[in-house]
Amino acid sequence: MTTATNDENTPTAQSRTVPIASTLETVAGLPTKVKLYRIAASPYWQVRCFESGKTIKRSTGSTDKREAIKFAKSFYEQIIFNKLNGVAMTKRTRFDNCAKSMMETQSARVARKELSLQSHQNDQYLLDAKILPFLRERDIGEIDYGVLNELLSQLSQAQLSASSILRHMGVIRKVLDHAINHSLLQALPKFPKVQKQDSARGWFNKSEYRKLWSRARALSGKEATLRGKPADGKEKGVVVRKLQFTDELRYMIVFMCNSFIRPTDLKNMQHKHVQIIRSDNTYLRLQLPISKKKDKPIATMAKAVDVYEQLTALHGKSGLAEPDDYVFMPQYRNRTTALRRIEQQFNYLLDDLGMKQGARGEERTLYSLRHTCIMFRLLYGNGIDLLTLARNARTSVEMIERFYASELSGEMNIEALQSRRRPRNNPKKELNIAE
Repeated sequence: MTTATNDENTPTAQSRTVPIASTLETVAGLPTKVKLYRIAASPYWQVRCFESGKTIKRSTGSTDKREAIKFAKSFYEQIIFNKLNGVAMTKRTRFDNCAKSMMETQSARVARKELSLQSHQNDQYLLDAKILPFLRERDIGEIDYGVLNELLSQLSQAQLSASSILRHMGVIRKVLDHAINHSLLQALPKFPKVQKQDSARGWFNKSEYRKLWSRARALSGKEATLRGKPADGKEKGVVVRKLQFTDELRYMIVFMCNSFIRPTDLKNMQHKHVQIIRSDNTYLRLQLPISKKKDKPIATMAKAVDVYEQLTALHGKSGLAEPDDYVFMPQYRNRTTALRRIEQQFNYLLDDLGMKQGARGEERTLYSLRHTCIMFRLLYGNGIDLLTLARNARTSVEMIERFYASELSGEMNIEALQSRRRPRNNPKKELNIAE
């Protein structure tokens, strides 16, 4: 027998936060306006107090009644302290108000260039799409493990990846941290754990790298017509855009695979950020704008010097190789457009060669050229240590180990795997453990 969805006995989201009448009680030594109670949505005791015309609610964060009573007394003392000192504890206690205030504060960080505009916009998108519809009218004091776990279940049912769920939880944590900083919350609730599995980084082996470069050179100067999906009964789809291939596509492939840079660096790199070093080793010193909170200079491979000089000569003919000009696509002052033009060419190239995915289904994008650069150093570098590699690539040793070194197999470096040390007393003879 099935139950109708509008059955009056079916608990609603609102009824799960209503106090269970049998649990409502006062606390000895406190005014009767302070109440302890339980709700169906959480295993913890809750406390509320009617003060200054508004009901203030908090989760005690404990299932133990004695601990809940201690929390209630501390909670009431904080209300009195704030009242005497002119601090409105009831101000902006709804989650949506706290979220709005947090985003206003974060907007100021963007203006100070402490946070990227893209990160700020991503946070707003996550709030609007999934977080606010669930938490909008909840008092921040009511948001505990149980509430967060319910939201986690909703996100999982929407088939969001573990990484996406963690980003949602991260935004909620930002809002609650903001509430703590403004004396609206005493402590963060416990967050449910989300198991995140690292996914393989898409990269290109030597053979694939050569194919990319060779095909990019063949396409230079040509034009491709991109069409949408054909409508029913139509042989061809509507023309979406004309794509013009430039020499910069092949230059970009070689440069990124020899310089450790990210696509954002490709977009922002100006000639004033680049210095050619010729000494015992030849390389470019890249003093690029801060990326992923890293500002250390990057030393490139020698091949990047050749590419840079060719690009400089190419754009110098048009007077676009001055210190403030951009190294790639300098004709576009809008750098988002510049990066989009390169990405469009590269994505077409991947489709043309059937390389959009790796052998194990990992996605490949422009970012994969950076991954290729790092993997080539791990595979073919002579004794390079992970700390040096990580710092030069503006990342961490942990990231190198998790996403790059984890991809290495013994067969990839068979020479080192099968190498033999020589005995100290006879350097000409190799040690043979089979003897």
